[in-house]
Amino acid sequence: MAGRNYEATIGSDVQRDGMYLELVDQDKHIVGEIFFSDVDGKMAITLCQSGVPVEVVEWMIARAKVRLPPTDPAAG
Repeated sequence: MAGRNYEATIGSDVQRDGMYLELVDQDKHIVGEIFFSDVDGKMAITLCQSGVPVEVVEWMIARAKVRLPPTDPAAG
């Protein structure tokens, strides 16, 4: 994306009571994180670098919407 390679990690955070998507760049610097709170069901984004390309932020948000919220097995 945007001429660089990125790696995303999905994980859980027991201390903050939720899940996160963390993105690092090809130099292994953290680009940002999207955190889904199990407490209030909201997501928040934190960018750790300035000048992050919009398409990278949009990818992070789209991926977090799919991967982070818990799914309801009854919903199918």
